[in-house]
Amino acid sequence: MVHFVRGILVSVGLAICAPDAAAQAPPPDDAGTYGRFADHPRSARTPHGFKIISGPPTLIREGRRAMMFDVRPGDCGREDCREDRERVERQDRRGTRPGNSHWYAWSVRLAGDFPYIRPTNTTLGQFKQEPQGCEVAGVGIENNRLLFYNKLCTASGETVYMIDQPFMALPAARGRWVDFLVHSNWSSGADGFLDFYVNGRRVASHRGRVSYNMRDRVDFRFGVYRSFVSRYMSATGGPVPRQVAIYDNVRRGPTRASVELAR
Repeated sequence: MVHFVRGILVSVGLAICAPDAAAQAPPPDDAGTYGRFADHPRSARTPHGFKIISGPPTLIREGRRAMMFDVRPGDCGREDCREDRERVERQDRRGTRPGNSHWYAWSVRLAGDFPYIRPTNTTLGQFKQEPQGCEVAGVGIENNRLLFYNKLCTASGETVYMIDQPFMALPAARGRWVDFLVHSNWSSGADGFLDFYVNGRRVASHRGRVSYNMRDRVDFRFGVYRSFVSRYMSATGGPVPRQVAIYDNVRRGPTRASVELAR
């Protein structure tokens, strides 16, 4: 039994399945055209960090299994440990080439007591252009709200935000499934576009340039990632508290119907 958090696992007595490493890849119906996901190279390597879970329907958005991410104080890997970051993330191993339209989906259920940790940042899904390293879009938490952002990296190293859209209060997101959809052509030209949907409703949109260049692929990463950990420690005198989230229906496809779940 994993002692999850108030209002989710403890209340229903869910038994967590902890299969061996070979069985840790999400099932094919969660991947769409992604194929299998891989651990982010900087993810903390802990027994609790990433698990495939099964249990009552309330904890599984679709199918029979979902993915649980559990980041605790000090959970960092490789360079993150000296760069003020903690994370447990999975990522697409192949990426998406700019210039084509794609639909993306992922569903998140935050723990019932998922804490707000500003001034440390929390990210719940991000699109990054590699190997250049520019983060082009994602879902984060700020001002006690979930927000979607699209930012453009420039040659000078500056970042220009084209979308910075809050869409749900953090308390309203805890203990329930929230479904995200992204429709994009990751183009650095005028034909670029980006639409973001929450629970089937479009909440943000941009037309025009959405990526740094047309050369580098765009990778999707998901899980719990937090940066500037020392800010929280300086502000409170204590470590950044544990954050736990369940992910399901992480898909990429050519049409909305190929990735979206019925509501």
